[in-house]
Amino acid sequence: MAKNENQNKRVGRQNQKAVKKGFFARLAQAGKSLKTFFINLRAELKRVVWPDRKRLIQNTATVLAICLIASVILFVVDSVFGGILEGIGFYSPKTETAAPPAIETTIDETSQETEPVVSDDTDE
Repeated sequence: MAKNENQNKRVGRQNQKAVKKGFFARLAQAGKSLKTFFINLRAELKRVVWPDRKRLIQNTATVLAICLIASVILFVVDSVFGGILEGIGFYSPKTETAAPPAIETTIDETSQETEPVVSDDTDE
């Protein structure tokens, strides 16, 4: 008897797996879940203790002061490290590389076409 009950349970599970929800059924389920989410969200927001105006201004001023102090500290540290690295030569001055030869165009009087002339002169 126990075997028959186990077999019946297995058959029932297989039937449950075989049944798939359609697109609209899944969409309706998602809509219900979304509705439940927003209902719960509204209930939680009613429980929040919002700060009064004085407390809000104090907290905002504190955050702005901390941001200002942090930015000044980072600026000073960056300037000090930049000066040290420049002083030891980490930032080498830019070296000028040899420029490619200048190309000059001249007009040939007989053909009236322009021909590029490569000059080895790098002085401009």
